[in-house]
Amino acid sequence: MSSASDLIQEVEVNDKQADFIETIFYGLTADGTKTASLIGGIGSGKTFAMALAMILSKEELPRAKGQFACATVTQFTRSIFPGIKSTWSDSFGLRQYNFKTGTGDYVFGRKPPEDWDKPYQEPENWENCISFPNGWVMEVCAYKMFADIHRGRNDDFAFMDEALLFKREWLKILEGRIRANKSKFQSPLHWMIMIFSSPPYGQGDWMFDIEDLMREEPDRYLFTQITTRDNAIFLPSNYIDNLRKKLTPLEFGVEVDGKRLSKMPKSFYAALDERHSDVDQDVFYNPSMPIAASIDFNAHFTSCSVWQDYDKEQRCIMSCFVTDPDPDKDMSQTLAGELLIRLADHPNKTLYITGDRNGLNASSGSKKNNDGTWITLFDEFAQVFEQAGWVVFLSPLTYNPFKDEIYLMMKDILAETREDGLHVRFHPYDAKSVTVSMQRAPMTGNYQKDKKSENKKDEDQQYATHLSDTVDYYLAWKLATGGMAVTSSDGGFDLDFI
Repeated sequence: MSSASDLIQEVEVNDKQADFIETIFYGLTADGTKTASLIGGIGSGKTFAMALAMILSKEELPRAKGQFACATVTQFTRSIFPGIKSTWSDSFGLRQYNFKTGTGDYVFGRKPPEDWDKPYQEPENWENCISFPNGWVMEVCAYKMFADIHRGRNDDFAFMDEALLFKREWLKILEGRIRANKSKFQSPLHWMIMIFSSPPYGQGDWMFDIEDLMREEPDRYLFTQITTRDNAIFLPSNYIDNLRKKLTPLEFGVEVDGKRLSKMPKSFYAALDERHSDVDQDVFYNPSMPIAASIDFNAHFTSCSVWQDYDKEQRCIMSCFVTDPDPDKDMSQTLAGELLIRLADHPNKTLYITGDRNGLNASSGSKKNNDGTWITLFDEFAQVFEQAGWVVFLSPLTYNPFKDEIYLMMKDILAETREDGLHVRFHPYDAKSVTVSMQRAPMTGNYQKDKKSENKKDEDQQYATHLSDTVDYYLAWKLATGGMAVTSSDGGFDLDFI
């Protein structure tokens, strides 16, 4: 393997990657710990830059031991390391060590060969370590369950990817661990924390604090934002055009153009923050439990949030929406069909349906029941699932609550100050549209939700206030009825829950 300086000259990178690598070597000259961050969207080259930075750290810091900080080890092994491993192999010719043949360049998940150098401070357990022959070792450290166990560490460096899932309070623990071997290394990469991430959608906004710190101490902090367009020279010629077709306008703006989302200054959901999406994704959804769908009916955008009831904790496991009706169907039936596809592998075929009282209206093409009553939009939704063999409990609200009532209800639930302990959690990916909808819901002067976004032609309706309404409906229903404890399959419920 080439030296770090030779490698920098040999590797072909885009301009933003080059600036990042150059600055961590020559720009961050402050004594003590330094922090370098690279925030990049789809196809921006963020993973390549991180994999390269790890190799450079390995070359510069033989026998150093550091950590890869993440929420869970599973997050690293399933979502992060495959990209690093692929880059090491494809771009640098590095292969995982084979203990049978004695060939390979690094070991992951077990103690390295005896003839390899060891770090100055060996890890007690090699199970989650990546090691190289020169003694450079990086240990995967999970902060989700027991962040405090890392307080006793002494590390030479730290890496982090998908920092949007890393909590601000964990960062304080991490920064205090970068303190090992003061006199053993002269490299600028010693005592450096390198942070990489996809762009945050509200969660993980602490990364932008690094940009402010860089203005105050440019020799200690680096903030670099890299976009898909910055890496266009290494991508297929139609790559960005294809993304434009597949992503929503808001997603394209954030992931490709690097636009930033921020919570409205006067937000209807002011207490919503990153803790509400701070979940263990591996156990967040339970296939053996019933499902509840809270629906918002609209002629041009019909949507629902999907929930599971854990008594005090209500979990929003996904969102679902449609913008155009299928042939010979209305929007209610189309949404039901889409959700049925999403839940095809869910073994517990029990569905509770609630939501917008406007769903008690008949659709324009609706038929009458045998008793002369009209089949409502809720009925149409339920029939799609019943015909697929599901047991359906239809429990719509009988009127939509006043928004000032909803404001007080949501304020207490999100702040987690209710005496009954009721609180909510959202899946960070599958329910992202729901949380962004809430983050972008402004409030009027009289504690009403400003719903102008639903009528703007240039507004991405996936992130307008529709889906936030489904959260209001679901929690109002939960408080009024006990939620999935309800046994009635017909009729609706009045609300008296404040």
